[in-house]
Amino acid sequence: MKRRWILAGAFGAAALASLYMAVITWSVPDSGRWIFVAFAALFLVLAWSAARPPKPQKPQSTRFVPAWFFDGAILVTAILILIVIASCIFGRK
Repeated sequence: MKRRWILAGAFGAAALASLYMAVITWSVPDSGRWIFVAFAALFLVLAWSAARPPKPQKPQSTRFVPAWFFDGAILVTAILILIVIASCIFGRK
């Protein structure tokens, strides 16, 4: 429980630092201030989600996924990567 509040405090500090940078850069005619506002919003959401108590969840049942499905997915991915590499090497120039 203590770790949650430490994490929320770290995210809150990052949000305050981002807001401070947004205030500093507000008078500059650059669009960088919106990046700092977006980071502040992101860190505030992360701090809020870290501070709220977790919902108790009942354990889910184990699902069986056959090994051939994973093997097939890896094989298809490897073949596609090799096709892309070969098309870049032997493709038109």
